[in-house]
Amino acid sequence: MKIGVMDNVLMASWEELFEQAARIGFDGVELDLKVDTYRDTEVWSATGRGNLLSRSARTKVEVASVCMASVAGLMTKEETHEAGIEAVAELRRFCDDLGAGVILFPMIKHGDQSEEGAVQLWCDGFKAAFKRTEGNRAKVGMESVGRVGRSADQALAMIEMVGSPNLGVYYDVGNAAYQGYDPIGEMKKLGKHIVQIHVKEIGAAMGEGKLDFPLIFRTIKEIGFDGYLVLETDPGDDAGANAARNLEFVRRMLKQGCAK
Repeated sequence: MKIGVMDNVLMASWEELFEQAARIGFDGVELDLKVDTYRDTEVWSATGRGNLLSRSARTKVEVASVCMASVAGLMTKEETHEAGIEAVAELRRFCDDLGAGVILFPMIKHGDQSEEGAVQLWCDGFKAAFKRTEGNRAKVGMESVGRVGRSADQALAMIEMVGSPNLGVYYDVGNAAYQGYDPIGEMKKLGKHIVQIHVKEIGAAMGEGKLDFPLIFRTIKEIGFDGYLVLETDPGDDAGANAARNLEFVRRMLKQGCAK
């Protein structure tokens, strides 16, 4: 099992991100995209991807995943639905270039949009994006975000509707607890459909809040997950020191035999 970190946790530019992650001891990084700038990032150009790969090779820090962040919202609006589909399709191709196995897709509805309307747009969009990229490997991981979350049952229903092994769940234990779900029961229910995991505690440092991390890590082992655990923790006043502390906490959980 590998441990990664989101770029905004380290508060570092992509030029500095890999070296900083390597110094602290992370195996990989997660790159975060924004809807107003994603086409201008290094991910969206061959030269830029080459630069990212050079930093990765020099530091031995992988590109673990790419987060679509607000870009995901394009798919959930009728007027930008096609742009959202193409963004997912292009990113699947680019992630293969980068060696990144997972695309984080935040599940956010717009305004008073109905559940049925959002699900239809998501399902149609995923089907279209996967059809355009049949030979690509990167998986799309749906993440439940915001105050109103999405349950494991809702995620499984969408996976069944889309009918593709390229769609899974990017599970966030902190978000789940904040939204009133049981991370243990949900992870057991999702099982093999979890493609990546965010580890954090909302409103407290990891290990100092309400989450039962030893039980969470034992559950991760029980379901057979062996992918990336990615920190999405608060950078605080000293991003590097806080990330190092949280990395050590996860390592301690692993050494105690709570997970592989």
